[in-house]
Amino acid sequence: MQPIRQIYDDAPDMIPVPQELRHRRVELILWPLDDETVAARTAFIGYERTSVEKIVIPSREERNAR
Repeated sequence: MQPIRQIYDDAPDMIPVPQELRHRRVELILWPLDDETVAARTAFIGYERTSVEKIVIPSREERNAR
């Protein structure tokens, strides 16, 4: 039997258990997914970002010229 993974955008008050899993030993994990987006937004607050028009990458010969 394959495990069931289901994501709710708005969690209901009660989550139904499928008939084939009732009265069996199961593991239920409730993991809030909205915390990841908050952490991702606050992770780079201290960094300053700059936009550039063009990225110039010198050739190997230009990088190794002496």
